[in-house]
Amino acid sequence: MKALVMGGGMSGLATAVNLLEQGIEVEIIDADEIFGGRANSWLDKDGDMIDNALHVFMSYYLNLQNFFKKLGVYDKLKWVKPEFHLPQENGPKCYMRFNNMPAPFHIAASFFGLLNYKVQPLWKLFASAPTMIGLLGKTEKELEEMDEISWGEYRYRRAPKGSFNYFDPAAHGLTFTEPYMLSAKVMASWITHIFAGPEYSRIAFADGGLGEIWVGSCLDYIKKKGGKFETQKTVTAINIKDGKITDVIINGKEKRTADIYVSAMTPWALRKVLPKECFEYDYFKDICYFQNAPSMSVQIWYDKTITDPDDDVLFLTSNCSFNCSADLSLLIPRVFKGGSMMELVLSPADHLEPMPDEVIFKQCDNDIRKRWPKAADAQVKKYVVVRERQGVYRPVPGMEKHRPYQRSPYSNLYLTGDWTKTHVSSGGMEAATWTANKVVELIAEDKLNKKISLNVEFEPKGPLLFLYPYIRYMGPAIAAILGTALVKLIRRF
Repeated sequence: MKALVMGGGMSGLATAVNLLEQGIEVEIIDADEIFGGRANSWLDKDGDMIDNALHVFMSYYLNLQNFFKKLGVYDKLKWVKPEFHLPQENGPKCYMRFNNMPAPFHIAASFFGLLNYKVQPLWKLFASAPTMIGLLGKTEKELEEMDEISWGEYRYRRAPKGSFNYFDPAAHGLTFTEPYMLSAKVMASWITHIFAGPEYSRIAFADGGLGEIWVGSCLDYIKKKGGKFETQKTVTAINIKDGKITDVIINGKEKRTADIYVSAMTPWALRKVLPKECFEYDYFKDICYFQNAPSMSVQIWYDKTITDPDDDVLFLTSNCSFNCSADLSLLIPRVFKGGSMMELVLSPADHLEPMPDEVIFKQCDNDIRKRWPKAADAQVKKYVVVRERQGVYRPVPGMEKHRPYQRSPYSNLYLTGDWTKTHVSSGGMEAATWTANKVVELIAEDKLNKKISLNVEFEPKGPLLFLYPYIRYMGPAIAAILGTALVKLIRRF
């Protein structure tokens, strides 16, 4: 039995590996000149590593971690301090540090690192607490219902304008979408995960390029198992007859056949090549609802170290050209040497796409110098603006009902990708891995008549989690107590 996997991003590669494990012959193709999609890296003409994006791994990405263990590259995840630094323009350093305390005290304690945060008034910062506490203990059904409103609408109902400014960089970095057009369910799901305990608030970076760690390891595995892979093979047509795919056309002329076809393409690529009869099904009509949320990555090499030794963390910046960033010379010193190499995430990037690279770079460099004093006299050695392979689907309110299940109406066509139906997140690496596992579970059931279980569920444990359904209704009272204690503490010192 042969499977043709169309699309070689993170989900496509994981699907190919999983299918080979089930004894299915696999051929995987991609339209790009390299595999990996957004989860990739490469070397430029100077031999420097170019990251396709700044990838941050959360400790609750259970299925992604398991897949890395399967490939034997789990040790390439570098777990850093469980904290975020919030650099300010001409201001003191602030941070959110998640100490090893029982949930939800690990979150409550993290706010004390923001006492010098000048981006918004302190009272507004604490005014967001009732909303945050109110998300504790929400059921899966309640989270689903939150998909009908935006994150902006949800928070504006519950706190003064500007109370969540400190949180916007995380929302932008996660979804590439502004709060007013972002599903409330997406942010609520992320918050409830990191609120579940300090062990779920940890983050990691890849200790090297994902082109080597992830893509290279997958391709080596596929080759070892007898699978085939080819780049620059664009699916230009899908032919269907009698309720199943008969063949696909590659590059406008080459016919490929298989017993099973798995699309790991983006929704906007897939809907271009589906025959018109597909859209008689609501399943395929749903694919037309997806929009691309663009982003960009910028890498800037400085001739000196502009950050502090304890800045081996993720930075979150408000009122800035970039939202998430990191000094990779601290995180991956064996790769980036001789000064700081700042990698920046620019999102949402709808307004940036038309701008020249030089304009974007100058804006980012200016913002860096305002937030890191040591950068004042630093010289830029080089910079790169990465536009390729950027963006995710935009999780606007109401999109959850349009995400297609992995099993299609056609008997030999399956879909995978972080945009397809999953409860683990709105998109990203964990969703890509979960859907890759799920699609192979379905193929094994449908074609091999056997049940397999590849995915694991997030089931947090903690001494106080049973109290969450009750604590959530005490948000205003808890916020008032914390605020009063904070004021007294400030007055004392």
